Amino acid sequence: MTETVRARKLRYVTVGSLPLRSLLLALFFVFGVLCAYVASGRCGDETSNALRRYLDRYLALNGERTLTGGVVTQTLVCYLRAPVLAFLLGFASIGVVALPLLMAAQGFVLAFSLFCFALTLGREEFLLLPALFTLRLLFVVPCTFLLGIAALDKSFSLAVLTLGGSGKRVRPVAYGAAYWYRFAVCCVCLWIGCAMELWLIPRLL
Repeated sequence: MTETVRARKLRYVTVGSLPLRSLLLALFFVFGVLCAYVASGRCGDETSNALRRYLDRYLALNGERTLTGGVVTQTLVCYLRAPVLAFLLGFASIGVVALPLLMAAQGFVLAFSLFCFALTLGREEFLLLPALFTLRLLFVVPCTFLLGIAALDKSFSLAVLTLGGSGKRVRPVAYGAAYWYRFAVCCVCLWIGCAMELWLIPRLL
């Protein structure tokens, strides 16, 4: 009987709670993408011309570009800022609100850049978009999402603990090895993605 109850509880947590939190983060990410689409459509010719000048200047200097500490730091920050913030929000009850907003902001920033460059490049140079954005979409978005799911679970537990568990006895929130292991694996993946971008994209362009 006890085993049956435990199995039901485990099934409830696995099938009920976690997918709902995953769906919540996914919906906020999609909301950010939709907002980016609307905002990019309102950008005028001045923004498109500025992006065109920036891209032409980048391509002109690409052959002479040297890998400096500043370039590496900027690229690394772009890769790590959202995933690391998602991980850290798991240590605060405010993460219940901040994590969905972070996913919306992540979707907006990536999609806004993508849509603006797509409008600027046009069909003739549309193939530049995969070279510019594929690596970040493949590494940053999944890592942010995976860390955000785990952090939202911990943050929700902290919020329940802070509110007193609605009269129930609540156990302290424990950050097991799996939480840290996931963060370490994501960091390694992000470092690999950053290195690939620094090495591969200049050669593709």
